[in-house]
Formats: sequence, C-alpha cells, structure tokens
Amino acid sequence: MQPVLILTTALWYMIASCDHVHGFQSSIINPIANGGRWRVDEINGVISQRDMMRNEIVNDESLTDNQRRMVIKQLSATTATASFLVLLLLSPNSASSIVEVTSEPYIRTPSLKNKFQFGYTVTPPPTFVSSNKPLKTHLDEINFSPPDVRGYTLGITVDPVRISSIREFGSPEEVAARVVTAEVNRDGVFEVTLAKDPREDASGGVGCYDIEYISDGKRGKKRYVTRIYIKDGFLYVLTVQSKEDEFDKAREVEVMECVKSFRPI
Repeated sequence: MQPVLILTTALWYMIASCDHVHGFQSSIINPIANGGRWRVDEINGVISQRDMMRNEIVNDESLTDNQRRMVIKQLSATTATASFLVLLLLSPNSASSIVEVTSEPYIRTPSLKNKFQFGYTVTPPPTFVSSNKPLKTHLDEINFSPPDVRGYTLGITVDPVRISSIREFGSPEEVAARVVTAEVNRDGVFEVTLAKDPREDASGGVGCYDIEYISDGKRGKKRYVTRIYIKDGFLYVLTVQSKEDEFDKAREVEVMECVKSFRPI
C-alpha cells in the first residue's frame, strides 16, 4: 500500500471517530477514488475547516470543558497529519503535479453574547495552524505556527483602548521606540535594533504602523515583524517571529503577504 494511502485512510478513521466533527468528512476525498492521493489544496481545505470548527467548539456553551478539550485534541491530531501530507506531496520524489500550497483567510469574531465586539481577518502562511494560549494576558489572543518548524510563529492580540486612532498613540517612530524599549527590557535580551524604518500604511481606510526589528538575546537572534491598528476602541497587534538566520528572501515575502492581509473588520 502506498504511504499516502496509508496516511489518508488513517486520517479518515481518526476524523470518523469524533462525533462532534460529523460533516467534517465531506471535506476529505475518498482515498480509493483518487488513487490514494490527496491534492494539496484539499488538504489545506481540511486545515481551514478545522480552524473554523475550533472557534465554534470554543464558543459552544453546551459542551463541558472535558468534552471541549477532547474534540480540540482530535482536530489537532487531524491537522498535524494533514500538514505532514502536504510535505509528502511536495517532496522531490512526489508524483503529484500540484506544486502550490495556498492558505485561506482566518476571520476572528467573538460571540454575539460577548460585550466586546471586535473582529479581524488575516491569511496565515501555508501549513500554519492555530492554537490558543493556556494563560491569556490580553482580551483576545491567538497563535499560529507550522507543526514542523520551530521558532516561526504568528501571534495576534486584541485589547480595548480609550483612543480612536493609531496617530493618537504617537508617530511611527515614537511607537517603534516604545516597542524596542519594551523588548530590550525583557529578561535575557541583550540588544534590539530596528531592521527597517517604521512606517504608516494608510491603505484600506484604517491607518496602521509597521515595525520590524531584530532582538538578540540568550535564546538567539530573532526577527520580529509587527503591524498595529487601532479601530473602534480596540488595539489590534499582529507579530510574526522568525529566527534571524532563517529569515531569507522567501520567508520575508511570505511574512509580508501575511502582514498585509491583516486588518480589522
């Protein structure tokens, strides 16, 4: 039996074993009908649906905490397997003719019962999957990362503020100075330098600041790319982190596409 067929069949039964994700099976092609192979765009569709279902599960008040944890664990296992299939299909020895991996927009909105009504959209890099922090320090926060790469993450936070515009917070240079100061004061950080001049992006009707800096510390040298918005009383901050020695031209293009996709809604 071909490796892809084995993994596809295993994934099929993994999903089928979870009652709460009934209907999720419709996004999975029959391994026999497709010669035991998955197309990359279909796998990414599974990952995208998994993220949407995770949001629904988190906000489903009919579930107990134990039930919610069990279902999310099943979905996480599903996504890890699907991501592995993406890598397998894109390997040099793969017979697949699909060579492009695409990513779907992620839309974050709270329950209508929540008194804080915010929202944003972002398109993470391909193969990135979402995860929530166990201990939250913001009104809302979520992380994304590829399951097979360490030190490459995307994080988004939302907090209420009393100002209505990013310019009330300061100029791009003033805000960048605050960000750099906060980073250099972290434990274990030796030096922080701006990688590019901070700038304002006024496209889309809502102005935002883009700040890119390099942090050198005990855990190595890291590149951070940050986009900051303020809209309707909420502060939205996107931060992408990468190891500096892995931040090549291809990753820079990938990161900037993600950053530019981020906007409040």
